[in-house]
Amino acid sequence: MSYVWGKTAFRVLSSLVLLLALTCLGARPVFAAPDMTIKIDQVIILPSSSSVKLGAISEISGDPRYGMAVANISVTPRDEDGITKDLILHSIQTSGLQGVTISLIMPDKINFSLEDPYSAEIRRQAAWPWKLKITSKDSIEGDILEVARVKPGIEKASVKIRLKDGSVRYKRFDINWIAPTYTAMSNLEYGDVLTLNDIDFKTCTCRREDIAGSPDEFLGKRLKCYLKPGEPIYARDVEPVYLVKKGDKVRFYSKSGAVTIEAIARALDSGALGQIIKVVNLDSRRVVLAKVIGDGVVVAKEGSS
Repeated sequence: MSYVWGKTAFRVLSSLVLLLALTCLGARPVFAAPDMTIKIDQVIILPSSSSVKLGAISEISGDPRYGMAVANISVTPRDEDGITKDLILHSIQTSGLQGVTISLIMPDKINFSLEDPYSAEIRRQAAWPWKLKITSKDSIEGDILEVARVKPGIEKASVKIRLKDGSVRYKRFDINWIAPTYTAMSNLEYGDVLTLNDIDFKTCTCRREDIAGSPDEFLGKRLKCYLKPGEPIYARDVEPVYLVKKGDKVRFYSKSGAVTIEAIARALDSGALGQIIKVVNLDSRRVVLAKVIGDGVVVAKEGSS
């Protein structure tokens, strides 16, 4: 049994697994499964930078509400110790993360090496902060001259190099982009309006660059594709659920002093809940900005009626 108390507390459950609970008032037993699980292997490859995101050196899974907050925790390796369990714990505890239980699975100390120059250059050009695995069947080696345009999701790339004899060649690579991201919890159909129960969070291969930074980018929006369990949900896979569509007649409310005036207007834009759109008041023929507040209902933006 593990107990949580004070602002930050943790208890070792085994030699490899720790359960952390951050910010809970009063002692209470923890029986439920952890919100998030972090797994770090015995051997890892570190990006060549002074600090890395936790999601770049681990596999993360769990509650999508906390996923990206955990993945973005900064870890700064210590020159003398490298990356240790104590360092990871310290990074989590000082991250400001609140009210989340975390299962950490890792050895006390891990072995690491810095990524090769080719990976480092591809990472730099693509501005990729997560895991990156590259392989090449070309045995040639040399100084990097140029990397062909590359962005996250592209599975092949060429690097222009100069060999020791001065000749210039291209070294070809296969790229696997791996990131902590939001995935489908179950089979999702085209047109489904997503809820938190539809979304999972885990580390997986990503074939596009539009990785979402928060589940809020999906919630209440309509899916534009079909997804199988475990497949990533990208930001461009969803669209707003429009309560007002361009060309619709809508109920239009505006205020004049203490008086609320109702009229019929025509929408000049489509809009989801809370969005500002243009409408034309069919009585006055004036075009004004209005906020969508319901299905077919808008209210004049202050100062525009």
